[in-house]
Amino acid sequence: MPRLPHAASVPAQRTRRRLVAGALAAPALAGAPFVNVLAQAPRAKIRIGVVPLISSGPLFIAQARGFWDRMNIEAEYRYFTDGALAVPALVAGELDFTVATCNAGIFNTIARGAPFKFMLDRGSERPGSGSMTIVVSNKLHAAGLTTTERLSMLKGQRLGLQAPGGIDQFLLGRGVQKAGLNPLADVNWVTGLAYPDLVRALGAGQVDAANIPVPLAFLAEKNNTGKIAFPGSDIEPGTQLACFASPAKLLGKDRSLAIRFAMVHLHAARIFNDAAAAKDPSVIKIISEFTKVPEGLISAAAPRWTWFTENGMPNVDSAMFQAAFWRDTMKLFSGKVTREQVFELGAAQEAVNRLKEKNPLTA
Repeated sequence: MPRLPHAASVPAQRTRRRLVAGALAAPALAGAPFVNVLAQAPRAKIRIGVVPLISSGPLFIAQARGFWDRMNIEAEYRYFTDGALAVPALVAGELDFTVATCNAGIFNTIARGAPFKFMLDRGSERPGSGSMTIVVSNKLHAAGLTTTERLSMLKGQRLGLQAPGGIDQFLLGRGVQKAGLNPLADVNWVTGLAYPDLVRALGAGQVDAANIPVPLAFLAEKNNTGKIAFPGSDIEPGTQLACFASPAKLLGKDRSLAIRFAMVHLHAARIFNDAAAAKDPSVIKIISEFTKVPEGLISAAAPRWTWFTENGMPNVDSAMFQAAFWRDTMKLFSGKVTREQVFELGAAQEAVNRLKEKNPLTA
């Protein structure tokens, strides 16, 4: 998978059909008949922070199949190698919606009064469907590091990360903590390595373990640079990987746009979940075109593409637990954050209702 620029803009594919869809012109119209509300939605342009991974599949499906256009939206994708790296762009007003992992930086920013909220599920580590995989060196695997109970073997070892304070560090850190180690003092964190670089670093003996998404974990085994120990969901089942974040101002003033965004992603996420279970070749092709990951590897990774909730609701308890982990265990930020500070799920809930009432994306 190639490394992409920090914020390369890619315009969303358009179809010739431009339905004035999208619903939801304003909160005052929430009770109006769906067909009447559609006509109220003006065409809008949105900027979305995206990571070039399989887990962004719903966004790729939405773009490839023209769902944005049907909702009268022009979507521009801006790519980041990790959701944590998109947060500064969100704070700077350069993004309208972005994938945001439950990382230390975002909770720190929220604790300081950041004007944005988590507004929609962006994937979780559901057992059997979670995308994260703990990969260890061939030496550690041969020595018996094959279950979560053996994670104490990582004492003094080097654990590779893309960025500190992210989901990769949470799962590994929580795993060693459960094994009786102090994740702040008993292991050595090596940061700044993109996922493909982590695979190479394992083979070169530069790191001893890493949290790597499938199918790159399969590639590590194929190239004999490391061995899969177990899925990340074995450490913390149901861990909320990420949410979509959006400025609080948009969620209020432009609520109709937030609902339209949520409708598109919810519909595409349901397609994504079904495609993962069925290894749908048409969806695999779409994901391959956007991520540059070979179709065979994407198919082999299924159904472990990341799970999206059918109702768009994130695992709030998991997200708040991660906030406490970053603050109390890893000492990466101070202060407290409340659920009300972090979440605004009204647009997602309204999107579910609208899709149930009449789904304009199935026409």
